[in-house]
Amino acid sequence: MKPKEYYILAFDSTHQAIRVEGQLKEKGLEGEMIPTPRDIDASCGLSIRLSGQNLEKVKGLVDSSVNRVRLYRIDVDRGKAVYVRQEL
Repeated sequence: MKPKEYYILAFDSTHQAIRVEGQLKEKGLEGEMIPTPRDIDASCGLSIRLSGQNLEKVKGLVDSSVNRVRLYRIDVDRGKAVYVRQEL
């Protein structure tokens, strides 16, 4: 069985994080607000963790040029989380 994929949306401001969280909820898409991991370079302390199954729908919803959002895939290397930047 393939392990579940997770992604993180990182933001430049708390306002952006809260706005995108609201957009996800309006569309019925799951996302969990979490503290931004230390290994991710972002000005905001809040990020949203997403399941990979909704990724394409989320990409269609979030305009990275307007929201200055960055997407990271969460990988695991020797038991440690590694954040790999992805195209949004």
